[in-house]
Amino acid sequence: MPIVFSPGEPETRPLDPTATVYTTAQKVADLLDIGPGEAVLVNADSVSDGVYITGADYRNVGYSVGDSLLIYSDADPLGVEKTITAITSSASGVKLAFTGSFTHADYQVVDDAYVLNQASFTNGRTRGLTKDKVDHVILKMQDKIDNLTRNAWRPYLVSAEYINFDTYKPYRRRYYTDYVGTAPLLFRNIQQILRLELWQGDDYREIGAAEARIKIADANTLTGKSIVMGAGNGTHATLTVGESSTTWRAAFDIATTAQNLADLINKEDRVSKAAVDFSPTFTLEGSTSNVALHNEFLATANADYGTGVVKITSMRGVKGGETCSIVANSTDIDISQTSLNNTTSVSVSSTTVTVADASTFLEKGVCLVGTEIFAYTGKTGITFTGCSNVIGTPLTTMASGTHEVTQNEFVVDLQGGSGSGDSGRLRDWWIDYEMGIVYFNNSYPFFEWNAIKTSYIYGERYLEKAIEDICTKMVAIELLMADDRSVLIPEGTQNIDLASKVQLYQMDIDRTLPKYVEMVVFE
Repeated sequence: MPIVFSPGEPETRPLDPTATVYTTAQKVADLLDIGPGEAVLVNADSVSDGVYITGADYRNVGYSVGDSLLIYSDADPLGVEKTITAITSSASGVKLAFTGSFTHADYQVVDDAYVLNQASFTNGRTRGLTKDKVDHVILKMQDKIDNLTRNAWRPYLVSAEYINFDTYKPYRRRYYTDYVGTAPLLFRNIQQILRLELWQGDDYREIGAAEARIKIADANTLTGKSIVMGAGNGTHATLTVGESSTTWRAAFDIATTAQNLADLINKEDRVSKAAVDFSPTFTLEGSTSNVALHNEFLATANADYGTGVVKITSMRGVKGGETCSIVANSTDIDISQTSLNNTTSVSVSSTTVTVADASTFLEKGVCLVGTEIFAYTGKTGITFTGCSNVIGTPLTTMASGTHEVTQNEFVVDLQGGSGSGDSGRLRDWWIDYEMGIVYFNNSYPFFEWNAIKTSYIYGERYLEKAIEDICTKMVAIELLMADDRSVLIPEGTQNIDLASKVQLYQMDIDRTLPKYVEMVVFE
């Protein structure tokens, strides 16, 4: 029997279950008046992009990417602050690398240069209360606050919600309504609609996102085969059949194979799937983490779409996902619900591929040539530019003779096609984000129960300082209640003792938290 049961769609949960949103370990430390550890001497002369410390200091103090360092010396007593971007080991010791201008001549061994990790909680091997332990408590308290208030101040993912189509129009006799019907969602404070599927009697019609469907015909023939997806910005992600955390397994039946593929796309933690980065990698503004496949696409296996079928949708709003492409180098992987673009190759010159007609292809994407796949970053009327091999050597193959070039383009099934339909007050559909009500104009489902299936992200857009304070104090109480950890927390001589602090924190929480509890009213 299966070790883990999955119905296809993931359960409702935080969009990023491992993100600490409501507070941080440093804010907890500030509340408890826990300062940083001691500074350590550099182990070797500093360089333009980093400083060196001993391995013992690295293990004892604890350093992580993202930690803020204060580097000072006799030559520069005020010092300079730097953020760790990478940690490596060499003959000179452990290098704490960073970026930006750095006058390393002022921070040499002869200058008695010191390195201070300004984080109060670190992952040092000799400290009982580590940053990882504090982050774990924060995650636990975030879930507790969400359950108590029946609300969320972080993004939550609803993967599959079935709702009815309501044609009731209040004040029908007094006011004109410009919509056919509505669909109230289970949650309010909607941040983004990821899918909006309308039952059409035999299948779901997608009007909320650009989609593609993958049908696994035979799992036994997929060894070494790949699916390549283009994000629309000149990058691509490769999904290859295998048995690692960054591949998908095709060792059983088509239903299990489809589920494993969906788990990989979604970076499903329950089966220990890892993030699949795009190539070349890219980041978004204000972030140092690479954007991965699960940040751009949502996948559902089997479920309502048939055995061995994976539905993939772009997380970009409605028509925004129609810049995405997908190809597969196996005839037992059928791609449907897409727009198929095809042409024939003429010649290859370096990274430029000349074809008969490239006008219907996306501006950036991936293409299939037989069983080989290439990516491109631009195009003209008859050329693909910035081309590179992804699977095999298609650039070499196309250099001799003519070959068929194909591409599957993600599409959204709006009324009248994507050229005329869209999300808007007078278009196919629109939504009251605050109340969580979808209004339908030109596109609407059959008049049947559970005729609408939707996926969306909800949660408050602004984290109130009161919620931050509540979470910080709840974490502090948890730490203070642990005898083996409280020894690191200063108590003072004339200040409030630790037991009284716990009582005062709890009283403050009890006064503030009830104000944020959502009331559910049934009529």
